[in-house]
Amino acid sequence: MHKEMKYFKVGFMLLVLLLFMCWQPWNKTIVFGESTAKRVLFISSYDGNFLSVPDQIAGVKSVFEFENIYLDIEYMDTKRFDTQENVHLFYNTLKYKLDHLESYDAVIAGDDNALQFVMDYQEELFYKMPVIFLGINDLARGKKAAEDDYITGIVEETSIKDNIDLGIRLNPKASRIVAIVDNTLTGVGNKEQFYSYEKAYDNLLFEDINTSEYTFKELEEVLERIDQDTIVLYFSMYSDKTGKYLTIEEACEILAAHTKVPILRSEVGGIGLGILGGRMVSYYDAGKIAGNMVLSVFQGTPVKDINMIEESPNRYMFDYQVLQKYNINKKMLPEDSIILNRTFTYLEENKDFLIKALFVITVLFIIIAILLYDNRKQRRMERKLQESHEELSQTFEELTATEEELRAQYETIEKHARDIEHLAQHDYLTDLPNRLSFNERLRNEIDSGKQGAILLLDIDNFKEVNDTLGHVYGDKLLQSISERLLNLSDDTVFVSRFGGDEFLILIANEEKKERIEAYIHKILIQFKKALDLDYKEYFVNFSIGISMYPKDSSDADRLIMNVDTAMYAAKREGRNNYKFYCESMQDELMDKKEVEAILRNAVKEEGFLLLYQPQVDVKTGFIAGFEALLRIKGYNITPLKFIPVAEDTGLITEIGRWVTRKVVEQIAEWKEKGYETKPISVNFSSKQLQDTTYADFLRRILQENGVEAKYFELEITESILLEKSSNTLEFLNTLKDMGIRIALDDFGTGYSSLNYLTFIPVNKIKLDKSLCEKFLELSNMKVMNSIIGLAHSLDLVITAEGVEDMEQYKRLKKGGCDYIQGYLFSKPVKSEEIEKIYHINMLDKKL
Repeated sequence: MHKEMKYFKVGFMLLVLLLFMCWQPWNKTIVFGESTAKRVLFISSYDGNFLSVPDQIAGVKSVFEFENIYLDIEYMDTKRFDTQENVHLFYNTLKYKLDHLESYDAVIAGDDNALQFVMDYQEELFYKMPVIFLGINDLARGKKAAEDDYITGIVEETSIKDNIDLGIRLNPKASRIVAIVDNTLTGVGNKEQFYSYEKAYDNLLFEDINTSEYTFKELEEVLERIDQDTIVLYFSMYSDKTGKYLTIEEACEILAAHTKVPILRSEVGGIGLGILGGRMVSYYDAGKIAGNMVLSVFQGTPVKDINMIEESPNRYMFDYQVLQKYNINKKMLPEDSIILNRTFTYLEENKDFLIKALFVITVLFIIIAILLYDNRKQRRMERKLQESHEELSQTFEELTATEEELRAQYETIEKHARDIEHLAQHDYLTDLPNRLSFNERLRNEIDSGKQGAILLLDIDNFKEVNDTLGHVYGDKLLQSISERLLNLSDDTVFVSRFGGDEFLILIANEEKKERIEAYIHKILIQFKKALDLDYKEYFVNFSIGISMYPKDSSDADRLIMNVDTAMYAAKREGRNNYKFYCESMQDELMDKKEVEAILRNAVKEEGFLLLYQPQVDVKTGFIAGFEALLRIKGYNITPLKFIPVAEDTGLITEIGRWVTRKVVEQIAEWKEKGYETKPISVNFSSKQLQDTTYADFLRRILQENGVEAKYFELEITESILLEKSSNTLEFLNTLKDMGIRIALDDFGTGYSSLNYLTFIPVNKIKLDKSLCEKFLELSNMKVMNSIIGLAHSLDLVITAEGVEDMEQYKRLKKGGCDYIQGYLFSKPVKSEEIEKIYHINMLDKKL
C-alpha cells in the first residue's frame, strides 16, 4: 500500500509537469559562450520602432529559437539620418565590432539600403560570408545581388492589382479609384505602380490625392468629399505642403475620421487604426523564409543553390471592427483572409488550453494504469535484483578503476562551468559584476531582512566624450572609473556596472543616511583627482540617485526605478550632485506625463498662442520691439513647467518651429496693416540645437513672408553653450551671417556670463530681473552702471527685464540702459492689444 501511494504521488507530479508544459511557451535560450553556437548578424537600415522590423525579426527568431543559433541585430537608422556620414559612422562601428568579436556565420539584410551596404562592403567586412536578404522593393537590386555565389533571398512584392480587384468585389458599383500618395520617393514609386494598372480597368477612373499638395487641414476637407462610388487605396501620407511630417498611425487617424468609405492598403500598418486592410506583405512570414534559408546554408546547402524568391508571402488581413462599421459580409473576403481585432467567446479564446487540459486528463488516467502495472512488475524485479547483487558488486569494482579518470573530467567541466558563470555574471568591458549579478545580490539582501541603500551613478556629459574623442577613448574612461570605484568597495559595498555610462552600488546593512552621505562624499573626493588616459587628464562628475530599502520599497525592480528617478532629479538641479528618492519625485513624474499629454494635444490641435510684451526705448518712451511668449490655450501652466517637459520629450523642436513661423507671420501682418516694422524676439532652447536644419527653415519662412532678417531676434541663455560649444558657435554665427539678431537672456544668473561676452556672437544682453532688483538700490548703482558700461564697450545693447516701478526706470535711464521690459509699461498681451499701443509713447501712458 505504501509503494502504491508513492507511485500515485509520482503520477501526480508528472501531471503537474505536463500542465506546466502545456501552459508555458517553449523558448530556447542560447547560452553565451557556447562554442558550437552559430552566429548570425541581422542588419536593418531602419530602427527597432519601424513597423516592419519587429515582424521580420520575430519571423527569423521563430526559426532560430529551436536551433543553436545566436542572432545579433544592428540598425543603420537611415530613415531618420539618410546621409553618407551616418553610413560611414555605421561602417566604422560595425567594423570595430567585427574586429573585436567572434566572426559571424551568416548575415541577413532586412531591406534595400541594408543589402546595398552589404554589397558595397562585402569584400572588406563580409568576405565569403553567406548573405540572405528580405524586404527588398528593388527587384533589379535583388537580381544583381543574387548573381553573387554567396547572396540570395526574397524580394518584397506589393499586391496593388489584388487590392484593386478586392475593392471592386467589395464595391461593384464603384466608378473611380483614388490613390493616397505624397512626394516622398516611396510615394512617387507607388503612384507610378498604381497608374500602370489603369489600362487594365476601363470601367474605373484612376485618380490620386497627393498629400504634399495640401496642408493636412486642407486634406481633411478633400477626403470628406470622397463619395460612395469610390475605391480608396492608401499608399503614402508622410508629409504635407508645409513639410509637416506624420507617422503612419497619425495618417490613419486622419483617413479614418474624414472618409465615408473603407480604406484599402497594400503595405504594413493601419490595421487597428481605422484602415480596413487588404492584401499586405507579411514581414513575419518573410522573416521565417529568410531564417529557413540561413538554416539550409548551415545544414550544408551552398548559397548559390538556393534560388532567389520573387513572390513575397503576402496575406489578406482585415480589421474586424472596420468590417462591422461598413457592414461588410465576411463571405465577400478571400478564403485565406485573416481577421484581426475580433472579440472571441471564452471557448474560442481558450480552445487550445481546453484541448490540452483534456489531453492531460487522458494522459493522467493512462499514467495511473501504467504505474499500477509497473508496481506489480517492480516487485518481481526486486527479487531478481536481489539475486544479481553479486554481479553488481563485481561491476562496481570495475567502475572504481575509472574513478580517477572521471574525477579529472569532472574538474575540467567544473572549470568551464565557472568560466561560463563568470561571463554571465560580469560586464565584458570593465569585469565588474553586471546588472544580473547586482539584482541577485540586492534580492538576497532584501530577503534577509537587512537595511541598506542603492546608488545609481550617471557620468555627466559622457556622450560628449564619445562624440568628440571616440568610443575607444570612452571605453578606456569607463575602465578607469571602474577601477577607482572598485577601490572604494568592501564587504558591505558592492559595485557593479548597470550599462552604458551608469554604475550601481549596493551599500548593505546600513540604515543611517549620514553614513551613506559620507560614502558618497568619498566618491566625489576620489574623482576630484583627474584620470590619466593616454597622457591626457580628464575630470569626471557624477549625478547620483539614492534609494533606501526597505524604507522606499522591498521590491528590487521598484528600487531601481526609484534610484533612476532620483538620479534624473539630481541632473535637473545642475548635475555633479546627489539626491535621495522621495515620494514627491514620483508625483513630479506623473505631473510631467500629464503635461506631456497636454503638449502633444496642443501640437496636434493648434493649442498654443503667443503673447507679446513691449520693449520700450528708455530715451524716447516709444515701443522699440517685442518679446514673444508662448502659452497653452485653456491651461494655466507656466513655461517654467511645460518647457522642460517639451525639451525632455523632443517636442521642443516642433514647438520651436511653430513659434518661429507664427512670429514671422505676425511681423508680416503688422507690416501689411501699415504699422512700422519692429523686431520681435523669441526664446531658443539649448535642446533645439538638435534641429540641424533650423537655419534653413528660418531662412525659408522669412523669404516666404517677405520679412527682413534683422527684425527677427533670437534669445539664448548661457546653458546653450554647455551642449556642444564648437557646433553651437558655428550655428550662432550662421544665424548672425543671415542678419538675425541674437540676445543673451537672463544675464547675471549663470557662472561665467562676462567670459561668454568675449566670444559669443550676440548683439544684445538682457539683464535678469534678479540682477536689477539686487543692484538698482542706491548703494549698489555703481555695480549696475559698470555692467552697462562694460556691455556698451563691447558694442552691445542693454535691455533690463522685470522693471516694475518708475524709480527703477529712472535709475536705469541715468545709468545709460537702452531698453526697458516689464510690468511698469505692459504685461504680455495678445496681438490685438499690442495694436492699440503700437505707436503711443508709453511714458505718457504711464504718467
